[in-house]
Amino acid sequence: MEFEEFVKAAFVKMIYEVIEADGKIHPGELETLNKLKVSIGFDDAFLERAKLLNYDNALVTLYNIPHEQKTALAEILDEVAISDGAIHKKEMELIIETFINIGLGEETE
Repeated sequence: MEFEEFVKAAFVKMIYEVIEADGKIHPGELETLNKLKVSIGFDDAFLERAKLLNYDNALVTLYNIPHEQKTALAEILDEVAISDGAIHKKEMELIIETFINIGLGEETE
């Protein structure tokens, strides 16, 4: 799936938020991040810029994307959360908060 640059930046911001949620960056998370660099299409410089994005601004961007992109984000965040072998409470809380804030699950199908 292709993403506009500002959407990609919001995705990368949230991915990194999940990676950092438990206070430790695990090797499995870094491995998953490297795979996502290829599949989403970003490099280390883009990652560094995305980390500087305002969290609330990223949420606004993600709230306004189509449902299929929200679903893709959900799958990616779940993949990142389990990449270290366990889903930590802070990771799960952040993911749930993100889903609520971007309106995932509110759509009528």
